[in-house]
Amino acid sequence: MKNLSKLPILLIALTVGIVSSCTKESSTNALEADRNPVKNVNKVSSLPSGVNWVLDAAKSDEFNTFDSNKWSAAPLWYDGGVTGPYFAFKTANAEVNGGFARLKAKQEPHNNTSNSHFFREYTAGCLKSKFEIGANTYTEVRAKMIWRQYNVCAAIWLGDQPTLAKNPNVEIDLQETKWPIDHSKRVFSGLLEWPMPYIKDTSGNIHRGTAHYDLLSGSVDGSFHTYGVERRNGRVRLYINGHMYHDWDASVQPSFVTQLRPLILSIEGHAPGAPVIPVNSAAEFTIDYVRVYNAQ
Repeated sequence: MKNLSKLPILLIALTVGIVSSCTKESSTNALEADRNPVKNVNKVSSLPSGVNWVLDAAKSDEFNTFDSNKWSAAPLWYDGGVTGPYFAFKTANAEVNGGFARLKAKQEPHNNTSNSHFFREYTAGCLKSKFEIGANTYTEVRAKMIWRQYNVCAAIWLGDQPTLAKNPNVEIDLQETKWPIDHSKRVFSGLLEWPMPYIKDTSGNIHRGTAHYDLLSGSVDGSFHTYGVERRNGRVRLYINGHMYHDWDASVQPSFVTQLRPLILSIEGHAPGAPVIPVNSAAEFTIDYVRVYNAQ
């Protein structure tokens, strides 16, 4: 006689196997889509209303090729070319192909210096614009953040190396995925100053405000979204997919509207805990385009 008592166990095992397989396939498909997105050549910008906007071609890029007149992929100015306890910037981790800028995070040892203090187990890519963006502008970046399971922070921001000559050294964060696993729907933005000279034993910055916005559907790593900032009429306005979610009065520090700032796209070491990137694999922060508009 067949041992029917084993059938429930077998069915449970099969069910678990099917669920596990589906979950793995879903995860694999998501990661595959992350690596091989399709370019939407007809994507139209979502521009703020009430003003005539004119595209500034010299400060915009559809990323059909790498334009060395517009971008540098060299490590950012951080001490030792590192970001956080895990990542060292590496020029080769930024590339342009298939109509996208692609910033990679990889598990590979790297040191930008001869000082062992700056040795890191992972590498990260970044792009810093050679152009600067000031007042009466709208900057829009269409991008897909790094897949949450890698636990890596990606950032879109306006800022530069703090110097005494450029006080108050404003920074405008359009997006930072500081909690990629727990908050995959979250847009996290911030306004900071980095006054010089640096005051020892302090954070070194002045926070002027933060803004959180959770997507109503989808996630920041599951598809592309447009991140925008309008700097005009004494205000800083932040947008996601054409929706304004933060409107800040810059009268307390007008430089947030007026100061010329490069645009930076970077992988940062801000996520809690260690990254989870398999050897010989890469986590990718994918940028479709950068468009800068001037108000007329």
